[in-house]
Amino acid sequence: MNLESISLANFRNYTNLSLSFSNSVNIFLGENAQGKTNLLESIYVLAMAKSHRTPYDKELIKWDADYGKIIGRLSKKGGSIPLELIISKKGKKAKANHLEKKKLSQYVGICNVVMFAPEDLNLVKGSPSVRRRFLDMEIGQIQPVYIHELAQYQKVLQQRNALLKELSHRSVFSDPLLIF
Repeated sequence: MNLESISLANFRNYTNLSLSFSNSVNIFLGENAQGKTNLLESIYVLAMAKSHRTPYDKELIKWDADYGKIIGRLSKKGGSIPLELIISKKGKKAKANHLEKKKLSQYVGICNVVMFAPEDLNLVKGSPSVRRRFLDMEIGQIQPVYIHELAQYQKVLQQRNALLKELSHRSVFSDPLLIF
């Protein structure tokens, strides 16, 4: 799978940009603060429907614009697939092959991407939870159902922890639920 092209509208510092990519290596050169990192981020956002740099979607939209748009075209064995992601104050809309996806989890995984940025040094130096989150995202691209199952697991885990906390505050002798 290769990304053939990308078009940006109101994404970060770009009002409009259209690029075509080579099937081999692509190199981006430029002065500081010219948008190289923003371009790489747009590819990541197109694939993952979220940024690796910020949890706030409004930061992805160009200042004073109502929305940001990323359009990409993937080449796969079976042909070419257009992707579109619109980011607005109301949320995100994702389309693959001109069909809108009702859930972003149905969209993630169509375009696979692995990104390493300077802040990813935490993968080596940081806690195991950082490595787990990275692996969860990569597995989720290969098996989109994994993201759904992971969310369900985290919900059950939160409920369990809340129950254990509540039980720890009760007296073992005064609660008939604890008698077996």
